[in-house]
Amino acid sequence: MIIKTKKYKIPSNLYIKLGIQNILRMQWWIFPLLVLFMSSTFFIKTIWFVLVGLLFFIGYLIFWLIQFYGLTHLDGNRAMFERIAYEINSQHLMMQINSKQAMSIAWMDITKAYKKKGYFLLVLSKVQFFYLPFKIFHGDNEIKFLTTVLQRKGLLR
Repeated sequence: MIIKTKKYKIPSNLYIKLGIQNILRMQWWIFPLLVLFMSSTFFIKTIWFVLVGLLFFIGYLIFWLIQFYGLTHLDGNRAMFERIAYEINSQHLMMQINSKQAMSIAWMDITKAYKKKGYFLLVLSKVQFFYLPFKIFHGDNEIKFLTTVLQRKGLLR
């Protein structure tokens, strides 16, 4: 079965929001380190551990926010933020800007997939991912087929 989706353009602010969520999900270990560092204030009675920890975390979030904002404005990534139709089968995911411009992505290039309330998130790396909302599919059967393909490839748990 081949799924041909409707054309969809991801808004850059949604890409930034999902990117920050993805980074925080992938780098969860920052939070225990932050709590451990900030809890040092119980042993050495000073507020500086808390302030430095909070400043570090705010700086960390600003760093990734700048990275995602810059990614949305680079000319090399402009194709990701145009209206794109996807063609999905069990061998690959094909991004089609028009009938002459297309790019194939093998399933082995995708590291993880998430099925959320109204969308799929296919992660290639920390900063590259595909957002596929359910509204671009033509029916529930296509969503079920994509879920099955992702489970067979070991990407969706």
